Amino acid sequence: MGRIKGDRGFIAGLSLDSGKIAMIAGKRGSGNIEILALESVPGGGIRQGKVINMEKALESIAQAREALEKRLDVSIDKAIVGITGEHIAGVSSKGFVGVDNPGLEIKKEDVEKALELARAISVPTGREVIYVHPNSFTVDEQKGIKEPVGMIGVRLEAQAYIVTAQSTVLRNIEKTLKLAGIKPLNLVFQPIAASLAVLGEDEMIQGTGVIDIGKETTSVALWYEGELIHTAVIPIGGDHITSDIAIGLRISKSHAETIKIREGVASSKLVKSDEQVKIEDRRSKKSYLLEKKILAAIIEPRVEEILEFAHKEIMRSGLADRLAGGIFLVGGTSNMPGIVEVAEEIFNLPVSPGRPWGFIYEGKPVEDPSLASCLGLLRMAQLFPDEAGLDEGGSLAGIGGFLKKVWIFIKENF
Repeated sequence: MGRIKGDRGFIAGLSLDSGKIAMIAGKRGSGNIEILALESVPGGGIRQGKVINMEKALESIAQAREALEKRLDVSIDKAIVGITGEHIAGVSSKGFVGVDNPGLEIKKEDVEKALELARAISVPTGREVIYVHPNSFTVDEQKGIKEPVGMIGVRLEAQAYIVTAQSTVLRNIEKTLKLAGIKPLNLVFQPIAASLAVLGEDEMIQGTGVIDIGKETTSVALWYEGELIHTAVIPIGGDHITSDIAIGLRISKSHAETIKIREGVASSKLVKSDEQVKIEDRRSKKSYLLEKKILAAIIEPRVEEILEFAHKEIMRSGLADRLAGGIFLVGGTSNMPGIVEVAEEIFNLPVSPGRPWGFIYEGKPVEDPSLASCLGLLRMAQLFPDEAGLDEGGSLAGIGGFLKKVWIFIKENF
């Protein structure tokens, strides 16, 4: 975590996405996180979470870093890094140990050993563990325990969610970061970070899904009984909507992106018959008016496709009938009018924009769903008192206390 000299509360996050490279700095507090600055640039050199052009990716990262450093007048060489992509996968795992301490009291070392055993899953060649999310513990037959240290028991079992990624993709990301002069203190799967930015204790317990619609990918994270149960990455996102508009209206992609952001509606039902959109023809250099319903008719099928794929992941998880907390949409596309209504029809669940909580910028709350994954990096960084909370291998050090901190933080601040 980069720091303003002499200020141990300064934390930094770097979000690597196909659509944009964003670097954010914030200040730890007992409650809210104060956002000091956020800089983003087009995500050149990265496609669907993979570095495809190291030189361009390096240029984008350096540009975002330099802009942030200039605003804050600091040097930033460390950050928690958010990544995504179809190469990332997750699986639930368990590890257990016998307690042989005097009086059968569970120690911190027992917790760490149980979690290490949960982490020691059989990983296919070419993949490696990047993140371990501790869900809960079972002491003998007592399930759902969040902090077992100090309890009495014979057998301790740790339930964790293990995130793995393709090794070569990670090496390219790490090499690019090294060339950019940034040490990744942790690699975080972005839908998990987004979840910690927008969900409260009730949603995590009731059962809730977070769907992050990025530029080229859509990520899903599902929570139930306070545990991370399922994650997935779908290789389509908001850029596919832009491409459909460009092709359908025969305009440039950049113009299509502008129209999507300014005039896009995900449901044609919400468009009035007399509404029109101004379209500029780049070749003739003339403009004309288009019925907004036609634009919505181009957008709606692609939005439905993205959400249908997300729905399949929910069905595959086995949690479809347990998500009482509904679905939260985050990412830039989540701000499109009508997308909530379309999603509710597909999921048959309550759907809401995923508004971050507990973040302040210039005295005002930051609640933009498009910033959820980026803000979530700071939320994860806030859970640790100093750099010792993260090891150099990208794992959460002292992971037994991580879940306790998550729950204490949520209870005290939501």
